Amino acid sequence: MDPSWSVGDDTGFVPRPFVVRLGTGTLARPAILRVRSGLAWAPTLDAFAAWLHAATDIEVCFVDDGPTDLAVVEVTTMESESYCLVVDETGISIRAKSSRGLANGLSTLAQLLAKSTNNGAVLGHLTIDDSPRFSWRGVHLDIARHFFGPNEITRLIDLMWLHRLNTLHLHLNDDQGWRLEIPRWPRLAEVASRRDSSPLGHVTEEVDNGIAHGGLLTLDDARDLVAYALARGVDIVPEIDLPGHAQAVIAAYPELGSGESAQVWTRWGISERVLNVDEPALRFAEEVLETVMSVFPGPFVHIGGDECPTIEWERDERAARVMAERGFTSARQLQGLFTDREATALRAGGRRAVAWDEVLDASVPSDVVIAAWRHVSLGRRAAEAGYDVMMAAMEHLYFDWPNAEDPNEPLALLPSPFATPWEKVYAFNVMPPGLDPALAHHILGAQAQLWTEYIATVEHLDYMAFPRLCAFSEVAWGTSGDADEFRHRLEQHVQLLDLIGVNYRRLD
Repeated sequence: MDPSWSVGDDTGFVPRPFVVRLGTGTLARPAILRVRSGLAWAPTLDAFAAWLHAATDIEVCFVDDGPTDLAVVEVTTMESESYCLVVDETGISIRAKSSRGLANGLSTLAQLLAKSTNNGAVLGHLTIDDSPRFSWRGVHLDIARHFFGPNEITRLIDLMWLHRLNTLHLHLNDDQGWRLEIPRWPRLAEVASRRDSSPLGHVTEEVDNGIAHGGLLTLDDARDLVAYALARGVDIVPEIDLPGHAQAVIAAYPELGSGESAQVWTRWGISERVLNVDEPALRFAEEVLETVMSVFPGPFVHIGGDECPTIEWERDERAARVMAERGFTSARQLQGLFTDREATALRAGGRRAVAWDEVLDASVPSDVVIAAWRHVSLGRRAAEAGYDVMMAAMEHLYFDWPNAEDPNEPLALLPSPFATPWEKVYAFNVMPPGLDPALAHHILGAQAQLWTEYIATVEHLDYMAFPRLCAFSEVAWGTSGDADEFRHRLEQHVQLLDLIGVNYRRLD
């Protein structure tokens, strides 16, 4: 679709749709929005109705016959996530091919209806033809460092839907905690899901709070989250990060590591404790992924693969034996054993593996999606090597970095000058510089990261996410342009965030 929009588009949508045509008439905003019942996409309409009732005074009423205020029309020739929203003298209509397209259209309509209270409770006539440029428009949430449960996750899903973001990446394990029930490995729930303490202040200060922290998603929790997300056009990508980031696993099952006992780590950073390379450890990773696939039906599963120290492998006789058998010259190559086994297990289950860009340092199956986080150049390198890529560049898209170079900002991963204001997010180009246009199809999209070493509450999560996530949503949708024009819309949009209780960082 041609990335153009009409002059005079003052509707304040975030992200901006590709094409907005404004009419001259108005339609009274309905107090009750009548929708035909029995439609195929009922869960998506139910989700919209629940959000609208909570955020405004408008109720959605499903009727069997008679007039309606919102017509939903299936158009099989449209693209999956496309929609056409029309407001005219006959009412409101949304045309879409799928529930995902409808979810996008309802998101735009939700913004229009919520903001219409500031416009005399009328809707201007308009036509919106819209379709995303990128298929992966993601938000990553780390629930391993600080646990966020189903209520907090569903709240984030609602906010993603409102901004037409479609992929929630859940980081489910790390050195500091394991967060998903695995029935075949019960000590993950009994031991690995709880740590005795957490750093107080910045980790370099070496002061702990002495407060136990834990939490776990049951398999039923996971299934409920999947259904909730799908109704809002969001896929959940679960991440099991192995063989590094494994100290919580080893606290529960020391035999999967060096054999030495450990506790769930109470420090931030990268532990040297990793899984060993014997068959039982490789099989453990496969069995965990089998359980993950049983409850998360989406096409992608993230297998981590980042920041895996090799110190234990370098002094392990078992690792030396495996290296000799396989002709490896570096302990770093041992990580490829996990990548191969995990990718094979996922492929057998009809899924694709996603991995952080460090896996490029060893052998990587050709169907693995590379999450390029260390630098945008690694995204280009992966695409040039024939891999599909999700861009997660830390200098633009790591929202655990502070919002501004201001000593009054809350504690964050990095100090000033490592700040990422929304303007820097908005300036991000999903396409890596220098990439041959013929390889552009390998860039699936982009993702913003919320690592939670220093984020322990919903209020702080909001503050670190917004309004940066607003800027990111427009970048990922593909309609970012002039930052001053976006700021004008953002100043309107934060009034909606106020309405729904988001604790965003105020605009400077």
